[in-house]
Parts: sequence; structure tokens; C-alpha cells
Amino acid sequence: MTDLDTQIAKAHEAAEATEQQARQLEARLLKSGVQLPARRYGTSVNVETLQQNLTARSLICKRDPELASFLGLQDGSYRREAEERDAAILRAQALQMQTDRLRQQNYQAQLRRERAARDGVSLVTGRRLGT
Repeated sequence: MTDLDTQIAKAHEAAEATEQQARQLEARLLKSGVQLPARRYGTSVNVETLQQNLTARSLICKRDPELASFLGLQDGSYRREAEERDAAILRAQALQMQTDRLRQQNYQAQLRRERAARDGVSLVTGRRLGT
């Protein structure tokens, strides 16, 4: 083979390797719900196009934080959302504990009222009724 043939073969191999990597990246981008930027065969995905598209950037950050870090798009929104979810869970647990406590208080008050009615005692004065 001539020197030119060797250079052509190497250029082809490099283009094929770049195309393979770009297709894998595009497949992962599609899983994130991002519309793929236009590109020529044998070239890599243009990350600057993704950085300029706010919708694409937010979708990637939200749905695939690892890919966002790889592409340099990570803005920390994934971590904030995880912290907000954890805080919401804690608020729900606190509300459930308060509800259980109030349910117990209502049950105790109901028992007191039933006992007073059964024994003929006024709840207001604490004296027997009819005397």
C-alpha cells in the first residue's frame, strides 16, 4: 500500500470510530427525550448546540445526570430535586405523626365524653346531672 492509501485507511477508521461514539451518545440523548442536533456523518455530536438549547440542557440534567456531567451541562438541579424530594418525604412523615397524635387525642376525648354520659356527669361542671 502506498502512503496515501494508509492515510485514507486511517482517516476512515477514525471517522468510523467517531461515528460509533456519536451514535452511542445520540442513543443516550434520545433516552433523555432530547431532540438530536444535526450533524454530518463521521463527526461528533455538537455539545455547544446542546448547551445553547435550554430545553435540551434541562432535560438531560433532569433525566440523565451522568450524561450531563459527561457533556459539561450539569447544573446541580438533580441534586436539588433529590433534596426537595427528601424534604417532602420528611414533611409527610411529620404530618402523619401529627395526624396520629391528634387522632389519639380525639379518641381519648370521645372516651371521656362517653364515660361522662354513661355516669351522668356534666362535662362542663364535673358534677352529676340531676342533683
